[in-house]
Amino acid sequence: MSSVPMVGDFVRESLDLHLFMARIMKEHAIFMQAGFLPKDVNYVQQAEQFKCQFDEILKEAIMLSDCTASEDVLKSGELVTSTTLLAEKKTQEMTGIHIESSLTIEELRLKADLGTIPQDIKSHVQWLNQKAIELATAFAEFKAMILDQVTKCCLVTNLFPSQFTHVYREALFYLKVLKRLQNNQFVDARVDLLEQEVFWDEIMGEHAEFVAHFLDPSEKELCRKARDFARRFEKLEHKMKGEGLPASSFGQLIQENLSATLAVAEFKASGTELILACQLKSLLSPLLTDHTLREANYYLRILQTWKPGYLGRG
Repeated sequence: MSSVPMVGDFVRESLDLHLFMARIMKEHAIFMQAGFLPKDVNYVQQAEQFKCQFDEILKEAIMLSDCTASEDVLKSGELVTSTTLLAEKKTQEMTGIHIESSLTIEELRLKADLGTIPQDIKSHVQWLNQKAIELATAFAEFKAMILDQVTKCCLVTNLFPSQFTHVYREALFYLKVLKRLQNNQFVDARVDLLEQEVFWDEIMGEHAEFVAHFLDPSEKELCRKARDFARRFEKLEHKMKGEGLPASSFGQLIQENLSATLAVAEFKASGTELILACQLKSLLSPLLTDHTLREANYYLRILQTWKPGYLGRG
């Protein structure tokens, strides 16, 4: 491979990742901040600092991404959706936590890669990756510490212990991909598709479980649907973990995952709209459901990279 495509791959993969994951991380900080009790002001302040630091990562990524980001990423709905801006404004109103919506507006204005990547951009991206690695490492440690405090009954929050485990694993996912990039192991979703499917099937299933628990008990039909999705993704995860998965089965499982993820994305999109319209009884914020919708959209794009005849194994 020539040096120019390698630079392009590195830059696009890195910036596409930050545009998605830096936003996910900053929202984890918002959810944690909203979940702490008044006495834990120190943890509230630390979460606020992480939110602001990931805003800086996202801001830098946006600046570098104009005319550089991948067109399929910009169109996927994984960065922002039609409800993200409204969800941010409503969640800020409900929680009192400031959310930098100007970054959402900037992300909506991004233009796709024009086919040429400036050679001098690589050093900027390498610096951004290293900065994000250090920040994501610190944030993962913070999440692990809070989980430890909660499980030892030293701390009470409005989030489930399993949610802290969930957001911790997502921070580790971010770190894993960043370190591959910094080591020149370019991330091709087709190469590690099986690994990605196992990870995201578990994430999708957990999203459904959390929604089922945060819905008001009177929302019986939506609770049932959420639990059905949780069981569906649990079964898919077990299938993907099966030893000696034959090529013929892999293609079928891809289609099953696509079908399930499309359905859960529609469920999340509908839930976000209902919350914004104040037509859903729950403890859910619109930003939380929009957040999970963007993760589903990310997974959909990954699944759509598969082509018949490809085994999905690197």
